[in-house]
Parts: sequence; structure tokens; C-alpha cells
Amino acid sequence: MARNKEFDYEQKLDIAMNLFWAQGYHMTSLNDLENHMGINRSSIYPTYGDKRDLLIKCLDKYLNFKVKEYTDILNDSHSNAIKDLKKILRLSVDQSIKDGRTCLAVKIAFEVSPNDEEIIRLLSKNEETIEGVYLQILKSGQNKGTIRNNINTEITAAFFACSSSAFLKNYALNKNREKVHEMIETLIQMVKA
Repeated sequence: MARNKEFDYEQKLDIAMNLFWAQGYHMTSLNDLENHMGINRSSIYPTYGDKRDLLIKCLDKYLNFKVKEYTDILNDSHSNAIKDLKKILRLSVDQSIKDGRTCLAVKIAFEVSPNDEEIIRLLSKNEETIEGVYLQILKSGQNKGTIRNNINTEITAAFFACSSSAFLKNYALNKNREKVHEMIETLIQMVKA
């Protein structure tokens, strides 16, 4: 007779996610996962799969959370594209500054994805979703006259989606939040009508 799991699946997944986030995928061993999660391999494998499967589950949970944050801003919007762009750009930057670490997706994109097609697909799908949020904001702004009509909204949405990483890099090097916020303002001014 199979034994019931005596742990909270989501709580252990969060622990693994934070470990991958802190140490990186390659530096995190199965022993590390066992010790931090407080469960042994005989529970990890049937529940989460191998280390890579566990990473994918962690990354998927993280990406879904981030997309929800972005879409919540879009759904709570009062149709002010400029304010929405500021909120979204500041959200990702300020959260990383507060946490003292870069976005998990960015970390995994550089560490693991160059050699892993499944992770590339997962990250690419997420990036497309985020670009879609920016695209909706930009098109709404164009319709209301707050965003310039002479920009390519698809390219601009892609540019905005990848800009957060550049802002985080600048903050990591300079530790100047005000400068990052000024760069966000400058970026928005470039599309403002």
C-alpha cells in the first residue's frame, strides 16, 4: 500500500525554487534539494521528477505568478497607458531591488536555456505573453491618443518586455534606483504622444 505524502507540495516547490534562484541550477545538487526541502529523493522523484523536471515546475510556477502580476495591472487599468507602462516597468525592477536578486527567468535564461529546448520554449512563451500585455497597453494608448501612432507596437512591446533586464543590470552595477526610474521615464517619453 502506497504511503501518503506528508508534505505540502507547493511549499516544497517554493523551497526548491528559492534554492535554484539563490544558487543557480548547476550549483544546486540533489543533496541540497533534499536538505532544504526536508524530503528525500524517494519522495522528490515520484512527486517532482528529476532535478531538471523540478526546475521546470519551479520556473513554470514563477512565470505564471509574474504573468498574473502583469495582467492584474492590465485588468485593474483605468485605461491610462502611460501609468500602466510605469507600473509594469517599475514592478519588475523594484521587486528585484527589494529582493536583492534578478528575475528567476533571466537567471535561468542565461544559465540553462542555451542548451535546453524545453526551457527555451517555456521562457519564449512567457516572453510572448508579457509582450502581449505591453502590446495591449500600447494599442490602448494609441486609441486614446496618449501613445504615438507612428511606432511599430509589436516591436515596441518586445523592446519594453526585454528592457527590464537592462534596468536590473544597471541597478546591479550602480545601485541607483532613482537613475533606473529616470531611465524608465525616458523610455516612456519615447512613445508618449
